[in-house]
Amino acid sequence: MNRPETMGCIYKSPNEPIEARVQDLLSRMTLQEKLGQMTQIERSVATPSAIKGLSIGSILSCGGSGPFEKAMSSDWADMVDTFQESALQSRLGIPILYGIDAIHGNNNVYGATIFPHNVGLGATRDAELARRIGVATALEVRASGIHYNFAPCVAVCRDPRWGRGYESFSEDTEIVRKMTSVLIGLQGQPPEGHPSGYPFVADRSNVVACAKHFVGDGGTVNGKNEGDTISSYDDLEKIHLAPYLDCISQGVCTVMASYSSWNGSKLHTNHFLLTQILKEKLGFKGFVISDSEALDRFYHPHGSNYRNCVLSAINAGIDMVMVPFRYELYLEDVTYLVESGKIPITRIDDAVERILRVKFVAGLFEYPLCDRSLLDSVGCKLHRELAREAVRKSLVLLKNGKDQRKPFLPCDKNAKRILVAGTHADNLGYQCGGWTATWEGKSGKITIGTTILDAIKEAVGDKTDVIYEQNPSPDTFNGEEFSLAIVAVGEPPYVETGGDNSELTIPFNGAELISSIASRVPTLVILVSGRPLVLEPWFLEKIDALVAAWLPGSEGGGIADVIFGDYEFQGRLPMTWFKGVDQLPMHAGESSYDPLYPIGFGLKKGSLTHYFAESMTCLYRNPNEPIEARIKDLMSRMTVKEKIGQMTQIERSVATPSALKDLSIGSVLSGGGSKPFEKATSSDWADMVDGFQKAALESRLGIPIFYGVDAVHGNNTVYGATVFPHNVGLGATRDADLAQRIGVATALEVRASGVQYAFAPCIAVCKDPRWGRCYESFSEDTETVRKMASILIGLQGQPPEGHPKGYPFVAGRNNVMACAKHFVGDGGTDKGENEGDTVLSFDNLERIHMAPYLDCISLGVCTIMASYSCWNGRRLHTDHFLLTEILKDRLGFKGMVISDWEALDRLVNLYGLNYQNYVLSTVNAGIDMVMVPFNYELFLEDLMYLVESGEIPMARIDDAVERILRVKFAAGLFEYPLSDRSLLDIVGCKLHRELAREAVRKSLVLLKNGKDPKKPFLPLERNAKRILVAGTHADDLGYQCGGWTATWAGTSGRITIGTTILDAIKEVVGSETEVVHEPNPTPDTFSGGDFSFAIVAVGEPPYVESGGDNSELTIPFNGAEVVSLVADSIPTLMILISGRPLVLEPWFLEKLDALVAAWLPGSEGRGITDVIFGDYDFQGRLPMTWFKRVEQLPLHAEENLEDPLFPFGFGLTSNTKVLQN
Repeated sequence: MNRPETMGCIYKSPNEPIEARVQDLLSRMTLQEKLGQMTQIERSVATPSAIKGLSIGSILSCGGSGPFEKAMSSDWADMVDTFQESALQSRLGIPILYGIDAIHGNNNVYGATIFPHNVGLGATRDAELARRIGVATALEVRASGIHYNFAPCVAVCRDPRWGRGYESFSEDTEIVRKMTSVLIGLQGQPPEGHPSGYPFVADRSNVVACAKHFVGDGGTVNGKNEGDTISSYDDLEKIHLAPYLDCISQGVCTVMASYSSWNGSKLHTNHFLLTQILKEKLGFKGFVISDSEALDRFYHPHGSNYRNCVLSAINAGIDMVMVPFRYELYLEDVTYLVESGKIPITRIDDAVERILRVKFVAGLFEYPLCDRSLLDSVGCKLHRELAREAVRKSLVLLKNGKDQRKPFLPCDKNAKRILVAGTHADNLGYQCGGWTATWEGKSGKITIGTTILDAIKEAVGDKTDVIYEQNPSPDTFNGEEFSLAIVAVGEPPYVETGGDNSELTIPFNGAELISSIASRVPTLVILVSGRPLVLEPWFLEKIDALVAAWLPGSEGGGIADVIFGDYEFQGRLPMTWFKGVDQLPMHAGESSYDPLYPIGFGLKKGSLTHYFAESMTCLYRNPNEPIEARIKDLMSRMTVKEKIGQMTQIERSVATPSALKDLSIGSVLSGGGSKPFEKATSSDWADMVDGFQKAALESRLGIPIFYGVDAVHGNNTVYGATVFPHNVGLGATRDADLAQRIGVATALEVRASGVQYAFAPCIAVCKDPRWGRCYESFSEDTETVRKMASILIGLQGQPPEGHPKGYPFVAGRNNVMACAKHFVGDGGTDKGENEGDTVLSFDNLERIHMAPYLDCISLGVCTIMASYSCWNGRRLHTDHFLLTEILKDRLGFKGMVISDWEALDRLVNLYGLNYQNYVLSTVNAGIDMVMVPFNYELFLEDLMYLVESGEIPMARIDDAVERILRVKFAAGLFEYPLSDRSLLDIVGCKLHRELAREAVRKSLVLLKNGKDPKKPFLPLERNAKRILVAGTHADDLGYQCGGWTATWAGTSGRITIGTTILDAIKEVVGSETEVVHEPNPTPDTFSGGDFSFAIVAVGEPPYVESGGDNSELTIPFNGAEVVSLVADSIPTLMILISGRPLVLEPWFLEKLDALVAAWLPGSEGRGITDVIFGDYDFQGRLPMTWFKRVEQLPLHAEENLEDPLFPFGFGLTSNTKVLQN
């Protein structure tokens, strides 16, 4: 109604800028009118005279207050329009805002669509769905004549004991932020360039929304409603304030203050938060409204000292006060406070400007009355289908089958007989929860909708008998058997403080009811609740399937859609499901996080696959974020169970998909020689590894595994891969560039097989050749080992200049994670005993054995493996000083420390204590990942116990997992988890075999060349008439390659693709040369004719680890006797294939014409013939001292001056010159 005195006023013109209209109207208002605009009163006291005479700014329906029972939208519209007409008759004709709690649809109106409560929407993670629900809600609210909706609640619920927990989308701030998209549906999408913080309402189909309750209401101590949130400002901002930033940027019109306190200060009186932060720092230009009767609640008893409450609330920044009943007293007090100067008039003008701004933005001056054309949208089919979709997407499947291999769901629609039971199976009020029809909600058919029972009856086949008994008795089961039971139980409706609950058990004896049914009939439980409830282990064991349905609203058909298989489960837990209330509050990222089901958990009905899609939007998924930020983000989301799973490495033979998914296993390995099948090629390996990886990626957080193999001289377990000389041979080359190139080639062939992690290089300094792992060492000399550690650069790539020392580095997908091993001193044990004791001062340990680790750490080595051995009687796996104080703290190693194979089991066998004791001592010492590899269930059980008991601090677990994740991020596994099949052609390629051949050439050490030094025996004549090739190693590829080839210990024969020494000789000699091969010649061999010369290859059989310990070091297979027999008859070159120096008696050496130490050359025997036939000269020099007899050992140049047979560094050229050392 346009009164004569307002005709022609600027504020009446829709063509004028809003701010001009606000200022024009404000300039015309009396103090009484201004204070009236700041007042919101309840409909039951809103008389026409009060509205007109006091210029009341807003009216509301306090929870559930309506025109009458079961009032429809048209009835509401009639009521609201009547109030509006009174307002329009006021002096200035300022329209009211009518407000309502339409928090899950227009839930007070009979027949309106009731959507799932926010907790259910949070389970969907579907921002677009939330927006569409906002659109539908706005339409149904506006159809009832209402302009103002006290929604959305953007609280972050940190404790499910809170009675308003279901009004929150999640315990996770990012999920809440995502779901604030509902605001865009309610108010409309602001256009590009809309000023941040300025209120926005798109048109008459939208409402004025209200972000609530500012701020921290979901974080109170013990989840107490209206309680106190104790936190720093930084945490308040990070956790609770962030969703408000999103709402403000989207033009939210109003913000409601919280009843709660922050660090003891009531939010309604907190000037810092309401004014300095919300209005000034965040730039919010809408208005701040109090909660209902909030000012009455400041003091006890409620309502006392009211004037002081008015003073503190308005001066703090409250713009509109939801009085809602005692408005005369409120107006009297606020008038006094303004007139007395205690509330400045500037504060009043600011508040009224904000209120008017929202009214102008919402178009109330142009369209104050209801648009009746919207009435047909209320409870329409389109909206009910939307609600049904929301229900479907919100359902979280927590259990599906007592046997994981036999899913219970989906239910059979054509089952013969179904029992439906429980308090919530046929109760629409319970299904909708609080804030429905009334404030608290109530039981029964409170509105129009479909119960779970209704939906089941609609979904099943014509011949299915559905029996409903809310509380079945034993007699229920006396007749014909039931195919299955569907039991719906949960919480009754509640709101606010009435919902605070410190026990969180299933009400109405729900657990007992389910137990009685599940003991007789296969049972699906549907839990209808606003939060997680206690689920005892005995209870979970009894039931066959469990679905969290939250508070689904009016459309029960969405439940039937999913449980009967028309749609898949999609919901994921919006909050952590605790085991017991004594754990609360509990949320991801805390050290004690050990839930029954973690946030984000959810199963598919058919395959039990965990969802992890939510993680795709997480910071840790973003490759553009810094690695440390990604680690921190991922760690914050992990449960204790997931963390200790990451610390576990298991063998491929026990790595089931369920173990990888359900336990979040960190790594899988092939124990020495373990493979998909005999002679499996790289593509077969890639298929296997990708299969494991896909299972890991289906875990809740989608953390990839890394797969580890002992690729110690090429990818030596894979058939057809290039097998390079063992490290002892590479040490003989002294060629750091060659080692680096071999690292490059090895990495490529390893990655081609899908494997990302190589347990190499071994950088042990072998001080005694009796050690069974001697050939895995480059040398007895520390500086030689340090030089050859360049192989690491080939494996992982060259770190860029400025790369932080100690920080793991992997250059790209063509590189692997490497492992420097075995820390530390494994090559220095007494008498060379494998897994023995290294007796040394720390200074000598550091100088001799630790120095190569410094080089590897500076080059960004990703992992370091602890040694089986001891240092001065202390097992390395339990040595906190070396693993933590030295390696991690002093040397700055930031990668992960891994145990050796079954190291914990060996400690048990050695010392007889229980397994749990060694889990405790190794993890506390600094082991980050344990190579279990088989008995992982026991390991995980013991580790969990030790963490829960506090014997292993959570800080130690977090440190370990941070290191593991750091390596995974550095290796790019989150971006490229699967194999790169384009690399397959490089496996065993000509380029790599030529590189291996070069390595063999350079590794050969010529120890003798001619009985007369002036007459060299080598090089051999390739056109000689007749050559005898003899010895156990002349035509045995397995012997030539040694241990760690094809199998763990290695084996004899044609174990892979390659060239034996015999093959190579036959290829290189002239066409008229006869090559006679006899592995074990007899005297008869020499009776048939003259041989020009003999080549006899003898040496050690393959061996590994303790199986290679040897206190005699004689040539096996009677090698010396075979050579002697031949050398007595023919000029003889002896090629010694061994992993170390062996005993060479003087009489034996005298018989030989030439002697070559070929070490363990690998697959490319041509490298030997390249040199012995003169195409290349000898370049190798001894990587270790060659003793005369074992009694001299340990013997090395640095520490023992006893005369050797050949000194360290010795080596001849073909013309018998000694190579320079």
